[in-house]
Amino acid sequence: MVFDPKLIASSWLAALASASRAADVSAFGELFLSNGWLRDLLVFTWDFRSLQGRNTVKAYLTDALSNAQIAELRLDSNPHLQTQSSFIPQIHAIDVELAFVFECRNGHGRGYARLLPDQDGAFRAFTVMMMLSDLRGYEELGTLPLRDDLTGIPGRDMQKEIAEWTKEVETQPYVLIVGGAQAGLQLAARFKSMKIPTLVIEKHPRIGDVWRKRYPTLTLHTIKKHHNLLYQPFPANWPEYTPRDKLADWLEHYASIQDLVVWTSSELQPQPTYDAVSGTWDVTILRGGVQVKLRPAHIVVATGTLGEPYMPNIQGHGNFRGQVLHSDRFDGGAHYAGKNVVVVGAGNSSIDICQDLVYSSAQSVTMIQRSSTCVMSRDFISMVMRSTWSDDLPVEAADLKAAAWPLGLQKKLSIATEGAMWKAEKELHDKLRKGGVRLNMGPEGQGLYLLVLERFGGYWQDKGGADLIANGSIKVKSGVSLQRFTESGLILSDGSELPADTVIFATGYVPMKEVNRKLFGDEIVDRTADIYGLDAEGELRGSYRPSGHPGLWYATGDFFISRFNSKPLALQIKARQLGIVKDVSKHWQAEKAKEDTLPRIVAKL
Repeated sequence: MVFDPKLIASSWLAALASASRAADVSAFGELFLSNGWLRDLLVFTWDFRSLQGRNTVKAYLTDALSNAQIAELRLDSNPHLQTQSSFIPQIHAIDVELAFVFECRNGHGRGYARLLPDQDGAFRAFTVMMMLSDLRGYEELGTLPLRDDLTGIPGRDMQKEIAEWTKEVETQPYVLIVGGAQAGLQLAARFKSMKIPTLVIEKHPRIGDVWRKRYPTLTLHTIKKHHNLLYQPFPANWPEYTPRDKLADWLEHYASIQDLVVWTSSELQPQPTYDAVSGTWDVTILRGGVQVKLRPAHIVVATGTLGEPYMPNIQGHGNFRGQVLHSDRFDGGAHYAGKNVVVVGAGNSSIDICQDLVYSSAQSVTMIQRSSTCVMSRDFISMVMRSTWSDDLPVEAADLKAAAWPLGLQKKLSIATEGAMWKAEKELHDKLRKGGVRLNMGPEGQGLYLLVLERFGGYWQDKGGADLIANGSIKVKSGVSLQRFTESGLILSDGSELPADTVIFATGYVPMKEVNRKLFGDEIVDRTADIYGLDAEGELRGSYRPSGHPGLWYATGDFFISRFNSKPLALQIKARQLGIVKDVSKHWQAEKAKEDTLPRIVAKL
C-alpha cells in the first residue's frame, strides 16, 4: 500500500468531522491510539486540559463533545501548515501531521494532529490539540487599531480616536497588567488587537529596566526565533542570543511601536479589594509619587516567574568582614578583580557569574554545589529548538506546532531518551566531572527543558563554563553546604574552610505566590492555584488560565509561552467582557460566603 500522507490526513479528518457532527463520543475516541493524547485549549471547557489515553478522552468528552458543537472541519489552508510526514526520533516512528480549522459553539477553532499507524494498520491520533482561536464576531484585528493611517480614512478623525482610546485605557481600563517586561507587553499587544482596554504599569523608570539591572554579561540562552515578540520579529541581522541591554531596549521600542499604554515609575499598592457584585477591583496605583484610583475588572500579574531573591540565613554572617550579596545584585565581574569570590549555587546565574569573574581577573572563583545539577550545552538545546523554530517557518506556525505537543507527553518522551541525552553530552560532562561537578538529567531523567517548566531551577545551559571548570579556573566544592561564616571566609559542612572576600548567593527566589501575599493578602492568595510548574495533566499551573479568583490572572514562563498563551488568556477575558462566560464573580462570592459563615456555624455548634 502506498504511503500517502495527504490521503491519510483527509480520511482521518473526515472521520473526526463525522464523529463531531453526530456527537458520537465513542467514534471520536476510536480515532485516537490507545495511549493517544488530546490537548484542549478552551474548546470543550474554559480551561487548559491534557488527556492521555483513549478511554480518558472518551470520559472527558461524554457531555463536552455535544456541547462544543464542533462543525465545518477542514484542512488548514496556511501554506506553512500543510500536511506532512515527520520522523519522531524518541519513538523511531514516522507520523502524518495535519493542521485543521473548525467552527465551535463559542467561535472559530484550529487544531493540529500527529497520526501514527496502529496495530491494525489504521492511522490514529498520537496527539491532537484543539484550541479556540477567535470569538465569532470579535475576531482579533489583523492590524493595529487606531494608528494605522492618520490621514487616509475619510470621515474619521484618527487623532481624536487615539486620544479617546488612550483616555479610556488610562481612566477605565478593563484590564490592569502589573509588570512591563516581555510577558506583560505581549499580553497588552494581544489585548489591544482584541479591543480590550488595557493599562500596563511598570515600577521601574524605563521599560526594560528589569533587564538592565541584571548582571552585565547576561545573554538569553534561547535562539532568537524562540524569543521573538508577538507581531514584531527581530531584524534579520539580530544576534542569535540576545544580550541584556539589547533586549531591554527592544522591549522599550516594542511598547512604542505597538502603541501600548504603559505607566512607568508606577506600582500597585497593597491590598486592592474586589467587588464580586460588580466584578471590579478597587485599586490604588502610586504613579510617580501620586496616588491614582482605578476600577479594572481584571488584574494580570506579569512580574515574572520568580518572586523576591532568596538568601539563606547562615550563622556568623555579622562577623564576616567581606561583602555578601545575592546574584540579583551582581553588577559585573570588574568590581571583583583580584578578590577571592565564592558563588553559592550551581544554576544558570551561578555559572554565568563564575565565568564573568574569571574573565574579569578575580583572584579565585569557587562554586558551591550542594546537590547534583542538570547541565546541557547551549548548542544542544539550540539544535533542538531549531528543529521547531526553523528559519523557513513563521513564528506563529512554529508556535502552533510546539504547543501541539502536550507537556506531559514531552516529559515521557524525554525520560525514554535519557540515555541518548547522556551520550550526546558526554564530552561536556567529562569536563565537568573532571572539575568535581555532580550531574543528573533531572530527578526522573526528563532533561533540562522540562526542569525549566517544572522547577525553574536545578540546571544550567553551558556556553564555555565547563572548559573553565576542567582547567581549574572555576573550582567546585560539591556535595557540601555552608555551615557558618568566619571573619575571612566560610566553613563548609565537610569541615573545610574557604577564604573569601565576597560571597555571592545564587540561591534562587521565593515563589511568586508567597510574594503576592504582601500585595493581595492571604484571603485572596489562598483562593488561587499554585503558580508555575506542571499540574497532574502536564499543564502549566495557574498561568494564563483561571487562577481560582475571577478577576486575578498570572502570566509566567518564557517568550514562547507568553507569546502563544497571550491569545487564550485574551479570549478568556474577552468572553467575560462579552458575557459569554457568566456568573463567575457571583459563584466566587457564593463560595466565599459559605466559607465566611463556616466559623460562625462551628461556634454555634
